[in-house]
Amino acid sequence: MTGWRRFERQGAAGPGYWEIRREGIRCHIRWGSDRASCKASTTTLDDEEQARRHAARKIAERLRKGFTEVEPPADPASAEAAAPVLDIVAKTARHQPVDGFDEVYRSAQTPRHPRGFYEYYVLREQGRSAIRFAVRADSHQDGPVAAFLEFLCARRDLAFDGRSHHKVRLPNPVGPFDHALFCSPALGRACAAYPAAAARVATAFPVSDCEIGDEDPEVLVDARIHGRAGLPHSDWGRSPHPVVDLRFDIEPSHYRPSSPSRKFRVYRPDDLRALLDALAQASPRSWLEVRNFRCETMRLEAGTAVSFADVSSFLGG
Repeated sequence: MTGWRRFERQGAAGPGYWEIRREGIRCHIRWGSDRASCKASTTTLDDEEQARRHAARKIAERLRKGFTEVEPPADPASAEAAAPVLDIVAKTARHQPVDGFDEVYRSAQTPRHPRGFYEYYVLREQGRSAIRFAVRADSHQDGPVAAFLEFLCARRDLAFDGRSHHKVRLPNPVGPFDHALFCSPALGRACAAYPAAAARVATAFPVSDCEIGDEDPEVLVDARIHGRAGLPHSDWGRSPHPVVDLRFDIEPSHYRPSSPSRKFRVYRPDDLRALLDALAQASPRSWLEVRNFRCETMRLEAGTAVSFADVSSFLGG
């Protein structure tokens, strides 16, 4: 992870600033002025080389617009960088030890509210880093949670091995789930609200096999868990949300067509349903390719009469 680079430009409203930081495949940008609140955005690229080029292009744009690079001010989070994780997140919740588990803590966030949840931290390195997961209160059951904690405690280091994620088969099902997904701090974003802890808290949660592709790169996992209609991973009573990867060239359709050379992108089941309806009445050269979590591909041509249920069965594996 690179540190923030800061660029400033003088103006009538006071000095304006623009900052950028690259973290793996992500470029974080924030900007504003001394008299205005900061705005921020994050762009996720396909790989680190694309992210490097994206950052370089953005910096070049600012230099052309008259910005000058300056030394960034001290980051307020740096003072807390060595503090134990729970000391940082304790500002919003009190965590209690979980009986029967070493260095595992839990807090209840309005558990009787419809949106309430339980938050768990599995600590490592004397509390300086951790793995976090949350369970919605209405789907929380002590048995499945204890089984997942036992599995997780034996693998506290897995999300910190330098890879973005690991999809691991569970030795025994946890509720309706047969796999676990471990996400690095950058991918999981478990503590994005706490900059001093953000790079030290990974994420893990149980998943169904069909919800994460066996060979997914980080950018696709990011889209599945954070994108449109992302995986509701704190709901442990959910039905499976299978991978829906599509590429297509369908005319007429209000969806933006892609050429055969374009990569598969993550879509929602509703998008797939609409595209199947469009394909049945599309021009003769139209086509749609559907890929499931095993990287198996189904190709459908114009005029194809295939039901959404049939394609859903293919996606569920």
